[in-house]
Amino acid sequence: MKIGFYIHHTSLKAGGLFPHSIGILKLLVKLNEIEKIHLIISSDQKKNFQSIIDNPKVQLRLINRKNLFTNIRFAISYLLSNAIALHRNKFQKPNHLKFLSTISNCFNPYKKHINSKQFDLLHVPFQYSPIYNVDVPVIITMHDIQEYHYPENFTSSQKLHRKINNIRAMYESDHIIVSYEHIKKDILKYFKVKESKVTVCLPSFAGEWFLSNKITAKSILKEKYELNNQFLLYPAATWKHKNHVNLVKAIAMLSEDNWDLQLICTGNKTKHYQSIKEKIDSLKIVGKVNFLGIVEEEDLIGLYKTTALVVIPTLYEAGSGPLYEAMRYSAPVICSNVTSLPETMGNDNYLFNPNSVEEITYLIKRMLTDDIFRKENLKNSKRRMEELKSMDYAKKIIDVYKKVMDA
Repeated sequence: MKIGFYIHHTSLKAGGLFPHSIGILKLLVKLNEIEKIHLIISSDQKKNFQSIIDNPKVQLRLINRKNLFTNIRFAISYLLSNAIALHRNKFQKPNHLKFLSTISNCFNPYKKHINSKQFDLLHVPFQYSPIYNVDVPVIITMHDIQEYHYPENFTSSQKLHRKINNIRAMYESDHIIVSYEHIKKDILKYFKVKESKVTVCLPSFAGEWFLSNKITAKSILKEKYELNNQFLLYPAATWKHKNHVNLVKAIAMLSEDNWDLQLICTGNKTKHYQSIKEKIDSLKIVGKVNFLGIVEEEDLIGLYKTTALVVIPTLYEAGSGPLYEAMRYSAPVICSNVTSLPETMGNDNYLFNPNSVEEITYLIKRMLTDDIFRKENLKNSKRRMEELKSMDYAKKIIDVYKKVMDA
């Protein structure tokens, strides 16, 4: 089986989607059923994928996203395809503008990299594919349609962008993979998609999700990021639903009780970061909270290995990458009681209501003062990782590939 595999050019700015995609790619390389992987990435990502590129199974296909002509072509293709999606949504006639779809793909710079003579299918482990309606089946991984649950977290333009791209992804892809049942239920509820088109595949827990296998030493991290001896860690882009504000409030509450704790946050600083910063200023805990932005993978792994506690106060997740990573790297961890997180954690003792600052504060205190509770947390993580690793993601994904190829 020969497959195309597209990694979005935004890399770690896409949050947990990037390491999730790397985890799938690393698994596919190991599978006997996969003969060749045509890895489609942007030119500036090449150096980050060297360890994977060296594998004889992998053939690299580069898209120069910094080339003006490439960007113009993609922009024209994108505008045409968006017009088709909006027309479809209004008139419910999927084939009415088929000629425009053909023209759109002629402009699309990805078209020349995708044809049935080279591979059997294209798997895009992100929300949206850069191209549809090609002569191989297109599989996408839909991570969430959060805008239906928290519309207030999105601007009008963001909601329009997601609506257009969701329409294309749902109806123009050949198959949709989701990580959890709740996402499948959302898709079936909000879109006219056949149930057989959507398959639940839990994330691949067996292998590493990072490209780097290095770990930065504690002493180096301490000097580099001015870490206290005891610090909390929250690795997440500053999107509103990640709920940094309530965690910051919990730090302020702990500070009022004379707890000398430092909160370290990593991840892409979005536009919402400014409102978080203003909250930190107003609570007068500037020296206790440090946003590092996107850090090197080996630094992030080192932070997991060093932290006193990982706290995940998110309001919504498809699946939580930081929760898997904390458990994998033996970091004590507590998290929200929302969506798939309770299922992943596997023990309600380590869950809190993300809307309750008091609950967050209480559980932080208990994790840092109750040694038995903390040790049980680590045992729970070890047990859950073994259980999750035993789930056969490889068989699931191969079954999906075969199903799509045989359709």
